[in-house]
Amino acid sequence: MIKKFLNIIMLSFKGYSTLRSFQILECENITLSGKCIEFGAVDGDKKNFSYYFKGEPKYFYSNIDKRNSKNYIQLDLTKKLKLKNRSFNNVIFLNVLEHLPNINIAFKELERVLKKNGHLIGSTPFIYQVHGAPNDYYRFSKDFFIKKFNKKKYKSVKIIPLGFGPFVASYSLIFPLFKILPIFKEIILSICFVMDSIVQIFVKTNLNEIYPVGYFFKIKK
Repeated sequence: MIKKFLNIIMLSFKGYSTLRSFQILECENITLSGKCIEFGAVDGDKKNFSYYFKGEPKYFYSNIDKRNSKNYIQLDLTKKLKLKNRSFNNVIFLNVLEHLPNINIAFKELERVLKKNGHLIGSTPFIYQVHGAPNDYYRFSKDFFIKKFNKKKYKSVKIIPLGFGPFVASYSLIFPLFKILPIFKEIILSICFVMDSIVQIFVKTNLNEIYPVGYFFKIKK
């Protein structure tokens, strides 16, 4: 837990939000291969989560904007995708679902283009400010993902709550107010971590299960 916190602090110094920092750390634990597509991403953008996965897969990127790149595919997740069945070994979609007005279409299409034994890798915010892109529709709980990714249908279901506890979750909400104040924001974050660690002593349930800043999931088809 201490090691993870120190990594979060280092990412905070680089300007990453608490949620994104936790997401990056989870991506760094995964090795990918084969053909991958990352939704909500643009070819060559340093903000892409694909930069943090291990391995050397063939990446493609997709968003709703029109761009001229051989590794970029213009797609709209609110509609049927112009992709063949079982096209990709891995489908990556972090911080995307909450911006889609109809998630049922998206899930159906993401599962359709995924190869057998392939992985759906995604993440969504939970205790997090409203952020339009251009709209922000949903917050998904762990119970939602457990029901959605039924273990009878999928070979492996891993859902990870992101965070440390209520104080770090609160910090995550006010991070945009402090992001231009280096060192000061890390001091506040450190205090929040210590407070969560103290509270955890008296609570049996892991506090990130109760106060998650978001969820990260890896699902094997």
